[in-house]
Amino acid sequence: MTARRGRAAIVVIGSGLLFGTTGTATVLADTGASSTSIAAARLLVGAIGLVVIAVSQREWAHLIALWRRPLTWLMGCGVAGYMAFFFVAVAQGGVAIAALVSISLSPFLTGTFARLLGSSWPGRVWLASTVLAISGVLLLGSPEAGSSDHRLLGALAAAAASAAYALYTVLGSRLVAASHHATDTLAASFSVGALLLFPLLLADSSWLAHPRGIALALWLGIMTTTLSYTMFGYGLTHLPPGIVATLVLSEPVVATLLGVFVLDEPMSGRGWLGCAMIAIGLALVARNESRGNAHV
Repeated sequence: MTARRGRAAIVVIGSGLLFGTTGTATVLADTGASSTSIAAARLLVGAIGLVVIAVSQREWAHLIALWRRPLTWLMGCGVAGYMAFFFVAVAQGGVAIAALVSISLSPFLTGTFARLLGSSWPGRVWLASTVLAISGVLLLGSPEAGSSDHRLLGALAAAAASAAYALYTVLGSRLVAASHHATDTLAASFSVGALLLFPLLLADSSWLAHPRGIALALWLGIMTTTLSYTMFGYGLTHLPPGIVATLVLSEPVVATLLGVFVLDEPMSGRGWLGCAMIAIGLALVARNESRGNAHV
């Protein structure tokens, strides 16, 4: 059990690393598509991939049973809400504001939602590690991101995105705890989310007629959604949702490193310190889980 929890922690960190490639891939593809259309395409391709995996491993009956559960539809609303609110935050407040607020709030909101719904307290190590990692995320931010007139609206949208992320993480954990397979749970809920966002793709789909657009949709859909969320689901099977949300803070680290070394974005000493703090926080959580101190 202890070794499995430690392995799950490493897998979740890996999923965060894949999530972190999203922004760089989008910039390099340079498709000219709207952010919401890219989000809808990512969710559609990713949901199809998750459904294929789920059906190849188990029967359709498992997905149908999940689609009949109100929690699945609520989780799907959380998935769609995260995507929609996050890109509104990007448009209104800039990438830095959107990423900082949504990523910083998610571990606390996830742990709090889980506690309110009856889950166990993640523990003192989780709290200390999360504070350390969030402090590191804040150091990665730039006060120059976004215009002053729209930063508040962008921050509020990012907070809503974070709440939606926390919602689907906690609900996913509850469905898994109710003996539903993690991949089935993600496939069912993400397909609901894809259905809700599909109109956004219909409004701007011309970019998918070009090779770069197709390549971007496949990378974001298969690698940063199907594969990464399969890994994410494995973590939900073996770890509390609050800890999973903290471990996914590996995302801003890889996003920052790719920005510096691939996109030639500048990095201050404060930013490097932030990356180090996040890495230490994640290492503490992973080490605590591998030693079996789940609630310490």
